[in-house]
Amino acid sequence: MKQKVKVIVAFLLVAVLAISAFGCNKREDHDGVLAPDHVLKVEGKVSVLFHVAQTDTEKASVKNWVANFEREYPGVKVETEIALLSQETVDAQIASNSVADVFFVRDTDVYNYAVTQDALMALDDYAEKLKIDTQNVFSAILEMGRVEGRMYAVMRDYNHIVMCYNKELIKGDASLEDPVELDKRGEWTWDTFKDYCERLTKIEDDVITQVGASMRFGYSPIWIPFVEGFGGKWYDTANKKITFTSDKDVIDGIQEMVDVVESGTVVFNPTGEIHSADITKEGLPVYGTLDPTSQIVFQDIQFPLMASKGKTYEDNDIEWDVVSFPALPTHRVGTGASGFAVFKRNNNPDAAAALCLSLYTEEGQLAYNGQEGGSVPNVKTLAEDDFWRVPFADKATGDDGIYYDAFISHPEADTYGQVECVLPPEIATIIKEAMANIVPNEINNTGELDTTIATLEQQANGMWETLVE
Repeated sequence: MKQKVKVIVAFLLVAVLAISAFGCNKREDHDGVLAPDHVLKVEGKVSVLFHVAQTDTEKASVKNWVANFEREYPGVKVETEIALLSQETVDAQIASNSVADVFFVRDTDVYNYAVTQDALMALDDYAEKLKIDTQNVFSAILEMGRVEGRMYAVMRDYNHIVMCYNKELIKGDASLEDPVELDKRGEWTWDTFKDYCERLTKIEDDVITQVGASMRFGYSPIWIPFVEGFGGKWYDTANKKITFTSDKDVIDGIQEMVDVVESGTVVFNPTGEIHSADITKEGLPVYGTLDPTSQIVFQDIQFPLMASKGKTYEDNDIEWDVVSFPALPTHRVGTGASGFAVFKRNNNPDAAAALCLSLYTEEGQLAYNGQEGGSVPNVKTLAEDDFWRVPFADKATGDDGIYYDAFISHPEADTYGQVECVLPPEIATIIKEAMANIVPNEINNTGELDTTIATLEQQANGMWETLVE
């Protein structure tokens, strides 16, 4: 009987090994480290996956990019899959070695895929071999694709937070200068912005009927600039620690968000109609139902939302514009991007790397972002070009009067917009969940800010210690 059991166990073990060998599409590992005498062979077949396709313009961008690459490298055939797949599906493909050679990643994916899953091929040596001018790429965008000093992803565009605003409400106060003119002179600061919000907030019968601004203080690309914007440092990757409480400047930044919402001149985290449901502290001003277009002066926005937001203003015959995110004492602007990475166990490393890195060239950017629905190019030499500055008004001249320079302004102030870009996902989750509601919680007297932050830091550092162990 024992002998029979041993035979069955041995058979099952062989079966498992066979499934592992033949069912998981075994591939060779490529770390991206090249010998000095390595000669690139950009030829053969390479596959690419864009798994977040929702619009025809998004699909067109990928197709144009691939077609341009095939023209540049006629010896390469790119097998393109454009689909709408869940993150879980892509993760399963990575685990089974069946994902495409090149696949779409968000900035929040890079650390996880590069470090936690060890699934990405480094691209630094390839960038050097291909003579990619990384100095021509906005530095923050390069950093979005780097982990621990190495390049693991190539971002497809440049995207940081700006403010859109109802220009007519600004003009209604003769003492207020157009924010764009202040921005051009380097005078569009956080203190100036707060002053504008105070002047532009209107109260009738103890109800706020017009508010200076709405800001998503629970959104990482907004609160991160504030925790850094007064000189604070909130994480230490070298010693693997969160440092909220040890740096008073971090607390000052969080307190600034709380104070400006408590003043009633800036609304916290609006979604559609603005109301005061999230802020319940007795004695605070009450908001009426505010129309986001005609009764809120400033709103934070990113370029992908530009077309829909602009159309709303235009449909309501309201003059509008965009301006840079106001400069905090230590100037910081929340920045993010998405792009593509090369799977570590790919079938054609030279071609895969060349395709991915082509997004850091003028030709690649023009192909990807040069049609309707394209985004802000990530290379500096295209920043002034008209192809991405989509006109809303005067179709004859192409000049709509919108200050598109806001989307490329102050690149030296860019900072990571997402926690996952710099921290392990388990720690990032703890911090993001706590920070999402820290402003209304503090205003509603659910606890002292120092105590709340200390608890957050203790939980995050406890998780980090566990991960290290």
